[in-house]
Amino acid sequence: MERISFESGGDFIRETRREVEAYLARGSTRRAGYVRLYAKAAVAIGLIAFSWCLLLFGPSGLAPKGLAFAGLVAGAILTGFCVQHDANHGASFRATRYNHLLGWSADALLGVSSYAWRVRHNVAHHTYTNIDGHDSDITQMPVARLVPAQPAKPWYRFQHLYIWPLYSLMGLRLQTIGDFAAFRRGTIGSTSLHTPRRWDLAAFIIGKLIFVSWTLLVPLLFYPWWIVLISFVGVSLALSLTMVIVFQLAHCVEEAASPSVEELRSHPRIWAVHQVESTVDFCPRNPVLTWVLGGLNYQIEHHLFPRVPHTHYPQIARIVRRTAEKYGVRYTVQASFWAAISSHARHLRRMGAQGLAVELEMG
Repeated sequence: MERISFESGGDFIRETRREVEAYLARGSTRRAGYVRLYAKAAVAIGLIAFSWCLLLFGPSGLAPKGLAFAGLVAGAILTGFCVQHDANHGASFRATRYNHLLGWSADALLGVSSYAWRVRHNVAHHTYTNIDGHDSDITQMPVARLVPAQPAKPWYRFQHLYIWPLYSLMGLRLQTIGDFAAFRRGTIGSTSLHTPRRWDLAAFIIGKLIFVSWTLLVPLLFYPWWIVLISFVGVSLALSLTMVIVFQLAHCVEEAASPSVEELRSHPRIWAVHQVESTVDFCPRNPVLTWVLGGLNYQIEHHLFPRVPHTHYPQIARIVRRTAEKYGVRYTVQASFWAAISSHARHLRRMGAQGLAVELEMG
């Protein structure tokens, strides 16, 4: 597939970057952001370890086991949003090896290859946001139609109904066959994915072994196989549903731009402007949701500054919004989670109905 390119620079991103760098230049500000980031990582990973130990060695009874299981789900979600995501973007440390080590929590704790994630998410998604055939996050054919450039199919008219349970299966697919299929295919979207070698291969294999051991093999020593299997699938479904919905609310909504490859080739766009207009923030005034989601409700800021810890996004958002208004760049915010969900549902319904023949009854 032929690559597309964006224009770089522009007054909007130059001024925005200058103000953000001035904000981060204050030593106390930068240090405070890292302290909050590391504290959240300790909470997330500690919650998984503590809940897992309670499930295996804690008191019996439905209530304590249920609380421990809920803690395990919460720890997995926090790890996905607040730990591996920043680390695999290179935002947790200055040194690449430390970021990769912490990002390896995706392999060992979530069962998803951090090596493939960095290509799938950092390159394919962040570079070609909402562009069909390039951004793998919105290329879900033949299951769903998420942007106008994708061909219509009759069953898509029901996608706003059937897509929700399918969202919960995407994580399970990555944990089982998804990473292997991507390595065999050698591409993610239009981006090359090389088979991991040496340390990357060792990290992938060891990560999978650790994940299978603590989620399946060790629990089988304490519980019947069917309880272990139900628990494993339950955590995977909850994690996947939460993460996929959060990413979809930021990109697959009515307000987000999704230009076709042909449009971009005939009318090239500035990369930073494309990132802002193809992305949506939601619930910016909800500090609890911001904390849990690792700042990913500030997707605009994340796409412009992916290597900055997410703990700075609420402050950076004020700068981005002000400069976007100054330079006429469309900056969209959904005030509530319900507004974002509703916009996504309407977008799914419109994409499902668009391009289908309309039957007229003549009489």
